[in-house]
Amino acid sequence: MKKNLRTTNLMKKIFLPFFVFVHAAVCAQTNSELKSLISQSFNYFPRIQELQKASEVSALRVKQAWSNYQPVISGIGQYNYITPISHKDLGLGGDLKFQPNNNYNFNIGITQPIWDFGKTNAQIAKAKTDLLSATTNIEQARAQVAAQVASVYYSMIYLKKAIAVEDTILSFLNENKKVVENRMKHGDALQIDRANIQSNIDLEENRKVDFVNQLQKQKALMEYTVGTASVPTGDEFDFPLFADTQVADYAKQNNYDVRLATQRTLASEMDLKYAENSRLPLLTFVGGTGYRNGYQPNIQPLIFNYALGVNLSVPIYNAGKTNQNIRIAQSTVQANQLAAKTVENNLRRDLAQVQADLFSNESRIKNSQGQVNYASEALTLTQSRYQQGVATHLDLLNASSNLERILLNQIQYQYQLCTARIEQARLLGWKYWAE
Repeated sequence: MKKNLRTTNLMKKIFLPFFVFVHAAVCAQTNSELKSLISQSFNYFPRIQELQKASEVSALRVKQAWSNYQPVISGIGQYNYITPISHKDLGLGGDLKFQPNNNYNFNIGITQPIWDFGKTNAQIAKAKTDLLSATTNIEQARAQVAAQVASVYYSMIYLKKAIAVEDTILSFLNENKKVVENRMKHGDALQIDRANIQSNIDLEENRKVDFVNQLQKQKALMEYTVGTASVPTGDEFDFPLFADTQVADYAKQNNYDVRLATQRTLASEMDLKYAENSRLPLLTFVGGTGYRNGYQPNIQPLIFNYALGVNLSVPIYNAGKTNQNIRIAQSTVQANQLAAKTVENNLRRDLAQVQADLFSNESRIKNSQGQVNYASEALTLTQSRYQQGVATHLDLLNASSNLERILLNQIQYQYQLCTARIEQARLLGWKYWAE
């Protein structure tokens, strides 16, 4: 009897922290072990490194767009041999050449945009928006990796707890198997009784093997994400609950998909502005200085020269390409605006679904408390009655299986509640690992 009570008490001890967690985790912060794993994944996961390189390219494109405001300076060295050349015979052996056969021209030219009617501004704004999108992509990738690490982390805790339940059940069945064997020696039990218990032991062993196999797979997934096959040292589903009551407003401002959709719309608007401004003229300053020959009256020596001026380039006709580009840009803006609305609708749907999951799992956990207490007492009573010969071994196995099912369900409810909180944090764009 003492052994049976000890086994039942052991079951209660294993699962007692779950009921405390329901009330205590609401204000809890992310535990330090999970924070460390998430930070490690940021430095290890190749996808994040790839996006960081893409962000560096976007930053260079901003500088490249700014360079359109800067002057363009070029050096030219030119030699031309021309024959025949224009000349005039002056008689008496005289010959006037209007240009030399050997023509040299060495100069430095400069072109400085003065006014492009907003085309460069549109390019810079587009490049900055692309840089912002690249930064948001990095943040989104980090949030996704963090959610994956958290999911694997708590999945391993769930499997460890499930294995602990199986170990407890197996210990219980093995103890009762010894009781049946002792009763068989005195003729109070049959071989079929022992076979039934052994069959249940084999069944639980197979379930444990499944849990252990899943745990090994989660270790491999953790190594893929973090770089090491770390196993949680903790045993609680302590993922923090988002405390702000304005969930919808927070998500609309911080959800990464919404932010990216908004940024894509802004980028397409800058493309439209650039396309519209392509119909406008371009005013530039041009200048140059250097040395060349060919000046009268002595056309052979190289002479210093310079030139200054202003160019006005006005688009007149390009077979409708500008109008086509404007229509394409307008359609792209409209498509991105509709895509942003779709993203917002999807976000509202996903938030409503995850909120339903949170509520249902919290209710299940509360309801399962009484079931665990009742099933534990029923198992203790059935075992006592079995030892006294009042209950059969089938009654004992049924009571044991019922408790096991309730305990595993309770662990699963806790795990599902934890994964729902992780999904909610991802949808909100909440950086829980930084708090």
